Amino acid sequence: MAIKRLKRIAEPLVLPDGLEALPVPLLLYRKSDNSLVPNPEFITVFGVHSPARILSARALGLAQERPVHPSAFETPGRQEGRVLENDRGERISVDLRVSAYGKPSDQTWLVMFEDTGPRVDLQNQLVNQHLELQKSYEQLRSLQQALIQSAKLASLGELATGVAHELNQPLQAIMGFSQELKYVEKLSPVGSEYVDDIVSASKKMAEIIKSLRTFARDSGQELQATSVAHAIEESSRLLRHTFLQAGVTLELDVESDLPLTRANPIQLEQVFVNLLSNAKDALESSGVAAPKVSIEARNTAEGILVRVTDNGCGMPPEVRDRIFDPFFTTKPVGKGTGLGLSITHGILARAGARISVNSHPGAGTEFTILFQIDRSQTEGETA
Repeated sequence: MAIKRLKRIAEPLVLPDGLEALPVPLLLYRKSDNSLVPNPEFITVFGVHSPARILSARALGLAQERPVHPSAFETPGRQEGRVLENDRGERISVDLRVSAYGKPSDQTWLVMFEDTGPRVDLQNQLVNQHLELQKSYEQLRSLQQALIQSAKLASLGELATGVAHELNQPLQAIMGFSQELKYVEKLSPVGSEYVDDIVSASKKMAEIIKSLRTFARDSGQELQATSVAHAIEESSRLLRHTFLQAGVTLELDVESDLPLTRANPIQLEQVFVNLLSNAKDALESSGVAAPKVSIEARNTAEGILVRVTDNGCGMPPEVRDRIFDPFFTTKPVGKGTGLGLSITHGILARAGARISVNSHPGAGTEFTILFQIDRSQTEGETA
């Protein structure tokens, strides 16, 4: 008599009470019959149909994503970057923690789920807050630099009062004796021209001294319609002899019919005198074969653009970043006060102009100034 072998029916997979009460989403998985049993927290977080979605995860077509599939449950340990689709069709990023459950022959695993969405959101928030803090820090640094510059300019104002007083008396003597020399002595035409230049330069210095006193009082300046082209030509004419003596070529490329800007004309000439003198001094100490300074002035859509360029040795970043600081100078003791470019910066700022410097070691230096166009003059001409 043949004996039939009865097929053993697997008992249903049931969660123990302890696992059901855990406030963590988890599943029990048995490989033999692909049983998936969720705890109540899993159903609350992901939905009652999510276990069935896991069994068909390969058919979800999740491009470039790692779906949660039963094959992942057979590798104990932590698995990151998985994607689970919930009942609403939403894809949720999860991390898995897989551990064997029961006897090895049971082929059963306990799978705990961690929704990484809140953690990612928190990380993104922290990154955004860090960027905001960094931005605020940069703004505070800019404000600090502005306050430091303001304090330096205040010190410069105090110094300017004393300097202006000390310079005024010898300057008046220079002007008086020069004018007297022209009428008392029989000078050659060239000598008379030189005396006229001395008197003209002395008058400009007197205006500069006056402006220093005004600067010290911080009472503003009298701005008027001023020709940038004329200021460039006058400052170049004033310095032409010193450039010739130093063997430095001075080239002017000033566009015709430049519009006017609002500035103090004497101070504007002083701006270009300072820039040209600094360029000449830098070239003299650089030892380049063919030293040259060029001034280019153009009318652009943004305003009147002026470039003062030399072919000297350039400046390292630590010098370039401090070039407009009061009392900062790279010249030997007795050769410079460190006030020229600071005063230049202040004059241009009060005239609404912007100045910047571009310089690198071995590549020369270029100062760029952008002046605002005096629209009242252009409107008056077209009216």
